[in-house]
Amino acid sequence: MGALRYLPAYSVPLLVFYSMTAGGWMVWLPVIYVLGVIPGLDLLVGADHSNLSMEQEARAKSGWLYSLILWGFIPLQFGLLFWFGHLHLQGGLHPAEYAGIVLSIALSNGGIGITIAHEFVHRSSKLERWLGRVLLMSVLYMHFAIEHVRGHHALVATHEDPASARLGQSFYGFWFPSIAGQYRSAWHLEAERLRKTKKSFWSLNNEMIVFSLMQLAFMGLMLALFGWVFVGLFVLVAFLSFSLLELVNYLEHYGLERDELDHGRYEKVSHHHSWNSDHIVSRMFLFELTRHSDHHAVASRKYQVLRTFEDAPQLPTGYPGMILIALVPPLWFRMMDPLARAARS
Repeated sequence: MGALRYLPAYSVPLLVFYSMTAGGWMVWLPVIYVLGVIPGLDLLVGADHSNLSMEQEARAKSGWLYSLILWGFIPLQFGLLFWFGHLHLQGGLHPAEYAGIVLSIALSNGGIGITIAHEFVHRSSKLERWLGRVLLMSVLYMHFAIEHVRGHHALVATHEDPASARLGQSFYGFWFPSIAGQYRSAWHLEAERLRKTKKSFWSLNNEMIVFSLMQLAFMGLMLALFGWVFVGLFVLVAFLSFSLLELVNYLEHYGLERDELDHGRYEKVSHHHSWNSDHIVSRMFLFELTRHSDHHAVASRKYQVLRTFEDAPQLPTGYPGMILIALVPPLWFRMMDPLARAARS
């Protein structure tokens, strides 16, 4: 099916639009779909461990439709926020409707939107890298564009990486140190870059300052259009969106470690240092993010040509199902700790 196999991902933001318009209990449909139907389909449909042939990979690399599908999500990402603001101004929403809408938008913008932003920030095109930053602006997490590319990819699966979860660490114990550590790291990385290029830290050459101003300006736009209450709702959507990203960070490298060599160096990153899932349904919805080992091996490799490895550690199911399990630490530890120990041995 080529690029068309990723079109089902559009069903999430489109269902959010429909559910907000329908109102009532229908606003919870996207939550049921993402956290119930998709994990169920992952188990039902199963996994596909095959890779593209060299000929298929060459065609996929040059296929423009793969990128066009990503670009199409950008207006949807912002459209969800502005449509929510419009409904808020109309009034009449019940607190339970607000809750359903906030969670639904977060699942779309945080689950699919940030996945696409992640793909963009690794692209060689300056335009696409900035599109990734704009998507991250909509969830108030622009520093991810710096820290993930220049920090996480260098230090993944080590104790120095705040986004790599330790064996025995719950998601709730991982969440705040990961968020705070990545934010501090982004400022540090940008300060180092400016020092090496002999540019002023307190200037618009500092991307962290630019990102902060852009996010404040976007919040100011929300305030001007929809009022203070909606700014609070927007911040809540962003909070849940980047918390969903941190859930994904948590499961992607849980309990996996690179060996430390002499002089503070670590062994080279390999496909043994990321958890993978070849479950077909979540691969379509998350643009192959679940083939995470290959992404760390070659970060510039486009999503449509990511490969699987026979000896890479495999998750019991797709990301959506594992996210639910991660929210219940005893269940997570019981399932994942033996697998992590086996992967490290």
